[in-house]
Amino acid sequence: MEFIFEYIPYVFVAIVAYQAGKHWAMWTFSQNLSQDPDRMIAILNKIKEINAEVEDNGMPEDAIPLKMEQVGDQVFAYNQITGEFLAQSQSAYQAALLAISRYPGKKFWHPCLEKDHQTA
Repeated sequence: MEFIFEYIPYVFVAIVAYQAGKHWAMWTFSQNLSQDPDRMIAILNKIKEINAEVEDNGMPEDAIPLKMEQVGDQVFAYNQITGEFLAQSQSAYQAALLAISRYPGKKFWHPCLEKDHQTA
C-alpha cells in the first residue's frame, strides 16, 4: 500500500503536465490561426486535395504499392511493382514505417493497413 501512495504525486504531476501541454498547444494553434489565417486555409485546401486524390484513386499517384508477405511471425514488405525488398518487421504497419525510414521522401501504400495509416 505504501508503494501506491509513493507514486500518487508523480501521477498527479504527470496529469497536470499533460493538461498544461495540451492547453499550450491549443493556445499556440489558435494564435497561429488568428495571426495567419491564409496559411491555415492553404493547409486545409492541400489536405482536401490529398483526400480527394485518395478517394478517387484508392491510392495516391506518387505512392509505391506494397506487397506484404507473412512468414512465421515476420512480415516482409516488397515493392509490388519491382519486387524489391523494402523492410521486415512483426506487423504490416511496422514494416511500412521501416520502409519509410529506409527510403525517406517516398510514399508507400497497402490496402490492408488501417484507414488512417494506408499511406505511410
